[in-house]
Amino acid sequence: MRSLSNKAYSAYDIICIHAEMAWSTFRSRMSLAFQGARCGENFRSTGMIRIKLRAAGSIVIGDHVRLLAGWRSNRVGLNGPVILHTLGGGKIEIGDHSGASAVVISSRSSVKIGRYCNIGGNVRIYDHDFHSLDAETRRGPLDSGHCVTKPIIIGDDVFIGAESIILKGVNIGDGAIIGAGAVVTRNIPAGGIAVGNPAQLLKSQRKPNEIPSHSSSIKADEKLNQV
Repeated sequence: MRSLSNKAYSAYDIICIHAEMAWSTFRSRMSLAFQGARCGENFRSTGMIRIKLRAAGSIVIGDHVRLLAGWRSNRVGLNGPVILHTLGGGKIEIGDHSGASAVVISSRSSVKIGRYCNIGGNVRIYDHDFHSLDAETRRGPLDSGHCVTKPIIIGDDVFIGAESIILKGVNIGDGAIIGAGAVVTRNIPAGGIAVGNPAQLLKSQRKPNEIPSHSSSIKADEKLNQV
């Protein structure tokens, strides 16, 4: 049975979460707007959100997106801020109703995340290598400009477990599940379950035609809004 003091602390905790969310969301929206990013309706954030655009419009955030970096809002053991970073011609797109906790996304080409995605704590998504693969080039000032970069596409309804790393050129199909700590270096089909380093496909959880469609998700939202 819960004590009165325990209930009081829970109420205090909820107040802190809402206060932190309000302040973090305000800061995040100001940073996004000042740098020319596009941000949809009902965006929310907690904790420190670090955003750096190379060019205006290179980050696009959909409606009802959640970016969390506060320990109270996600207690899986977040170890840093959310970082969204574009370089060169890079672009980051996050679809409607998707959420991520302490994620780091760095793009030199394109990272596209679909709708209704759940991205676990401390996930890293990099569409480039940061450094050249050539040892001589790495010694010089042109190192980062000669790194390999390939677009990443993450479909709708994808669940990526905590501490996973998604590397350049990967395409993850709708409804796929990436196990915690996986390092994804190759494509994962729709409905697939992948684990390990490097990530290996265990099985197909559902057939692509069994994955919820956009229309069914929208109808579900409409019903919720009517309650």
